[in-house]
Amino acid sequence: MKGCVPALVATVMAAWSAAAEPLTFSGPAMGTTYRVTLAAPLAGMAVGTMHRDVERLLARIDRAASTWRQDSDARRFNRAAAGEWVEIGPDLAALLAVARRVHEASNGAFDVTAGPLVRHWREAQPSATGQATGQATSQLSGRFSHQLADIRTRVGMPLVEMRPAAQDRPAAIRKRVDGVELDLAGIGPGFAVDRIGERLVDVGSASHLVELGGEVRAWGTRGHGNPWRVRVGASAEGGRVIELSAGKALATASIDAGRMIVDPRTGQGIAGPARSLTVVAETCGEADAWAVAAIVLDLHPDEDGLVRVPPAPSTTAAPPAARPAAP
Repeated sequence: MKGCVPALVATVMAAWSAAAEPLTFSGPAMGTTYRVTLAAPLAGMAVGTMHRDVERLLARIDRAASTWRQDSDARRFNRAAAGEWVEIGPDLAALLAVARRVHEASNGAFDVTAGPLVRHWREAQPSATGQATGQATSQLSGRFSHQLADIRTRVGMPLVEMRPAAQDRPAAIRKRVDGVELDLAGIGPGFAVDRIGERLVDVGSASHLVELGGEVRAWGTRGHGNPWRVRVGASAEGGRVIELSAGKALATASIDAGRMIVDPRTGQGIAGPARSLTVVAETCGEADAWAVAAIVLDLHPDEDGLVRVPPAPSTTAAPPAARPAAP
């Protein structure tokens, strides 16, 4: 699911003592890689069997949230006309519920409909800031502003309506105006981490660490009550080691001269000095989304260098009841 790769995330990897030899499996996912580390063998299940089970789970999430697959739920929504209900599976419904909670809690700083703004800035900014002068520059600026204003009419989570699942029909979503798109790059990897970890709990694992594309969450401990340890940084040699308590998740977003995050509330690209923020949260989907919002809101980390956000319900929670639309 290449479209769900967070381009602005630092590397996070497990840090182990020489004496520890955990059970691990890994593979490609969402245009990057994932890694699962088990503190103990699974009773009655080989690691290879669990590996295949996780691969099937990731393929299912890919069919729900990829913006590259023509047959995904998200891509079908992006192609749909305004007012057309698009039936979706429980994975995308749960993912959008997390996205909406973070959108509302961040006052719109995180928004999964902001993709057209990001694309516009990537394509138009070189022209808008090029070498032209005088009247040509004025015309360029005017055209750029007009295009930006037009795009902003198609951005905003309130433009996406949800119809909850019922006994006789699946959940569905529709857009209020044409041109609304979903771009789940800022939350998809973290959501997948939560799903993988929850699946491991279902089959009897009490302690494991799951990482995908730099987003990571811990369940239980790595043995003898010791917390899991992860290294946050650009490489195995750099960065810093963080002890991750059971049930906690980390995600990092960065901005530098070659990368941009857009403020969906204003439509403006966020520039300034290179910086990164690491968020700790109760779920990885929440941490993933809040890492982007933290850059937009210019949040400041605590003394330990981490940004903390309020707890959120489980990723398996149903979509908010306050958001249903009429049939």
